[in-house]
Amino acid sequence: MSLANNDYNWRLVAAVNIPENTAVTIDAAGKAALASGSNAVGIVPQPIVAGERCPVIRGGTLGSLAGYAAGQRVRGQVSGGLGTAGTNPVLAVVKSEDAATAVICTGNLDQNL
Repeated sequence: MSLANNDYNWRLVAAVNIPENTAVTIDAAGKAALASGSNAVGIVPQPIVAGERCPVIRGGTLGSLAGYAAGQRVRGQVSGGLGTAGTNPVLAVVKSEDAATAVICTGNLDQNL
């Protein structure tokens, strides 16, 4: 896990178990829940158990990605997964110098609030 520029990141309580590098939204109780793809407000960079506090990364860099290539646009998928397919808003872009790290696009996350 790697993060930087931590000014816009949150710590919420997890509503459910959340896998590493998962897109999340905020449920009606104010907890982090799996995003459906188009409603993501951040990415949880590590596995979290329901009821625990979890970091929700909204800006900076996200590490520990696998299966991506430099320059790919990462989007939220159904059930919170990350991928490159579909038309959901771009959440992050894989850095050109490191295919295992992405820069999170905070502006795109803000449009879903």
